[in-house]
Amino acid sequence: MRNVNSIMSQKSNTEQEHEQEMRDSYRTIASREQTEIKIQGSRFLSYAVPVSAGDEFLAFLETLKKEQYNATHHCFAWRIGFDGEDFRYSDDGEPSGTAGKRILGSIDREELTDTGIVVVRYFGGTKLGVGGLARAYSDAADAVLALCRIETRHVTEDLSVVFPYDMTSQVHHVIEMHDVDVLDRHYLEDSRYDLRVRLSKKQRFIDDLETYTNRQIEIRT
Repeated sequence: MRNVNSIMSQKSNTEQEHEQEMRDSYRTIASREQTEIKIQGSRFLSYAVPVSAGDEFLAFLETLKKEQYNATHHCFAWRIGFDGEDFRYSDDGEPSGTAGKRILGSIDREELTDTGIVVVRYFGGTKLGVGGLARAYSDAADAVLALCRIETRHVTEDLSVVFPYDMTSQVHHVIEMHDVDVLDRHYLEDSRYDLRVRLSKKQRFIDDLETYTNRQIEIRT
């Protein structure tokens, strides 16, 4: 029975670690992309851009409006932040619910954040109807996201580790164990490493540092 309980406990710990790692991960686009689709004479130019703040996206939108000043509509959506709680969308004069929400829906289907999309429409003379417009804006947003390289990023935290020089090999070992980035090294009376560690690995990393160095370290955040 002890063996069974041990296996169950290990599985539970592994699952907890996996869930914790998932909580500090997010998906976003790696670079700006643009494309165009045509539907019954109307042109839909779509632009996807990585952004980390609403003001940053609005600045991009204003620049785009100046470039595409003859367009009929400049519809957009963004979702920003690790939890994706900062979002906004606009139909820019199109019937309510046919543009901005559809663009945001494309972002959400890919589970993206720190991502904004603008779809610029040049009216071609044929009305598409509410359903046709909704499909057109969804298709335009999907088309530009299909060109984007999507990457997974992690929330990190910077900290400094101060330790005696004779503990250097132990510190290096733990850094390699946890795949921690070394930002800078300082060698004075004691050694100091400036590090960047993934949030979900931070506590275990610190625990292992203390264990391998017999607690002969100082952590500064």
